[in-house]
Amino acid sequence: MLNIFKSNKSLTTKMLVVYLWVAIILAGVFIGARTALAASLKDVSIVTSDVLKVKDLFDGVTNNADYVIGAAPRPGEDMVLNARTLYRIAISLDLPWRPENSADSITVRREATIIPYEDIEEKLRNSLSNEGITGLYDLDMNTGRPEIILPKEAGENMEVSNFSFNHQKNTFRASIVAPSIENPVKTINVSGSIERIVEIPVLKAALRNGDIIGKRDIDWIKMPERKLQSNLLMRESDLIGLTPRRIAHAGKPIVSNELEAPQLVGRGESVTISYVDGPLVLTTKGKALQSGAKGDLIRVTNLNSHQTVDAYVSAENAVVVQ
Repeated sequence: MLNIFKSNKSLTTKMLVVYLWVAIILAGVFIGARTALAASLKDVSIVTSDVLKVKDLFDGVTNNADYVIGAAPRPGEDMVLNARTLYRIAISLDLPWRPENSADSITVRREATIIPYEDIEEKLRNSLSNEGITGLYDLDMNTGRPEIILPKEAGENMEVSNFSFNHQKNTFRASIVAPSIENPVKTINVSGSIERIVEIPVLKAALRNGDIIGKRDIDWIKMPERKLQSNLLMRESDLIGLTPRRIAHAGKPIVSNELEAPQLVGRGESVTISYVDGPLVLTTKGKALQSGAKGDLIRVTNLNSHQTVDAYVSAENAVVVQ
C-alpha cells in the first residue's frame, strides 16, 4: 500500500513538471505573438494634412491605421501628446501598445511653407517704388516683423493688395495675400512708415588745423533725413581743400563753421608777388603783412620798391596784384 502511494506521488510530480514546461512554452509563444503584434510609438511625427491619424503616432499598426484621431496642429506648429493621452487612444482603439512610464510622449509637427519678413518687405518696397518712392529709406512696420505660414503644399508666393501711401506723412497700409489674390489662403494686414536716409561725407581719421582735406580723407555715413542740421556739409566738394579750425573727429558729421580755407600765406613770410596786366606778368619778391587763405586780399610789401600793396592770395606763399 505504501509503495502504491509513493508511485502515485512520483507520477504526479512528473506530470506537474510536464505541465509547467508546457505552460512556459505556451507563455513564450503567447508573449512572442504579442511582441510581434505590438505597436511602437514614434519619436517625432511629421504630418502634412489637417487631420491626425493613428499611423502618424504608431509604427506597426495594422488595424485602424487610418483612423482619424483629431485635428492636426496648424502649419508650422507643434503638438505634444503625453503618456495619458496616448494610453487612452490605445485603449479605445484596442491597439497593442502601453506606455512604459509616465514620461512617454510624442511631438507632432505640422510641415509648413514659411514666407519670411524679408520677402514681405521686398514686396512692400516694390509697391513703394510704384508710388515714386526712390533713394535710401528705412521701412518701419507697426506690426513688427511678420511672417506668413502656409500649408506645406501651398506655394511660396504672395501678392500685395489694397496698397495706399500718404506722401505727406510717409505712411502706408496694405494687405499681403498668400499664395495669391485668387487663392487667399492667408491674408495679413500691415501698416507702417518710411524714414528717408541720406549719405553725408565724414572724415576717415581725425584731422587738425593745417591738415588739408583731400578725397582720400573722406568716408560716407547714412543718417535719417529728419536729423540733418541746416549748416551740415552734405557734399564731398564742401570738404575738399579745407582744413579744420581746430580738430575734426572721424566719422562725425561736419558743420560749415568747423572748417576753413587753409592759410597759404603766413604773416611775415616771404612771398612771390605777381603783377598781372593783361598778357603781361611780372614777378618780384615781397613780405606778407597779413596771413591769408586762397582768394583773400592781404597787404604785402615789395622788397625792391619797399611799397605796400594789396594782393590776392593765389597759392602757397604766392600773391597776385591786379
